[in-house]
Order: sequence, then C-alpha cells, then structure tokens
Amino acid sequence: MKNLKLLVTILFLFLISTPAFPQGMTLPDPIKAPMLEAMSGTWVSDTYEMMGMKFNDEVTQKMILNGQFMEIDIMSKGDNGFNYEGKGIMVPGTDGSFTGWVFDVFGKNGITTYTGKLEEGKLTMKGLSEMMTEHREIMVDGDNMTQNVSFLMKDASGKEMPEMKMTIKYKKKM
Repeated sequence: MKNLKLLVTILFLFLISTPAFPQGMTLPDPIKAPMLEAMSGTWVSDTYEMMGMKFNDEVTQKMILNGQFMEIDIMSKGDNGFNYEGKGIMVPGTDGSFTGWVFDVFGKNGITTYTGKLEEGKLTMKGLSEMMTEHREIMVDGDNMTQNVSFLMKDASGKEMPEMKMTIKYKKKM
C-alpha cells in the first residue's frame, strides 16, 4: 500500500509539473525590421560579369524559426556551365546589427562569416573566409534590389588577386 501511495504521489507531481514547464518557456518576439521584410522573397538578377564569366542568380530570402533568422538560398548559373550554390543564415540583432554564415559548393574553405549593420535603408556587411574578403552593400527599392560588391580573393597559392568590384541588380520574382 505504501508503494502504491508513493507511486500515485509521484505520478500526480509529474502530471501537474509537466504542463507548467512549457508555460514558463516563452518565445522571443519575431525580429521586425523593414529592410529584412523588403529583402524577403525570390529575386532574379540581371546578367553580370565576374572573373570573365557571365552569371545569372536566383536568390530566395525568408525569415525562419519564429522570425529569429533569415535564410538565404543562392543559385548562380555561369555561361560556361559553372553552377554556384550557397545557403546562408543571418542572425539579425534588435539593434540593427547582424552576424551570419554562408556555406557553399566550395566546402570548408568557402564558409564565410559575415558581420554588418542595417541602417538608413541599406544593409552593409563584411564577409571573411579562407578564400576571400568581401564587402557588400544591399539596397531595396520596391521590387528592385541592388548589391554593390567587392571581393579580394586568393589564388590557389594563397596570393591575393586583384580586387573585383561589381553592381548586381535584381528584380523580385512575382
């Protein structure tokens, strides 16, 4: 009988404490930023040139996981048959700052860590990886997105190549 009372008591405590645990866990509010909302969607680039090749991109950006992160999927097709694919996760802060990472077809050496700031209608960021240093400025005006990009890449021997600069213009896909 003692064992039965103990078992009932333990079961009772378990049943009343289980619902209390989730009630104590509250999710943070989704991060709201007009620039991130403007960047959300699927974007298709005009043709642009990089390293002697012509590229076209399709980029999809969306807020995920309770609006805490921005997921970025990048697909680029080169006119020589080279296809680039990358996936980014950006972590916006409530103060307009952010950090993030992009993982791509170049594997471990291509993992790029980004830091930046959302301010005055644009996103400015710096990316660092074993392969390159990147500076990017992103502006959105309705269904148009412009990215001013500069890269300092390293060749196979680790020597820095000449800086590449380009402007990539995107249209929002409807």
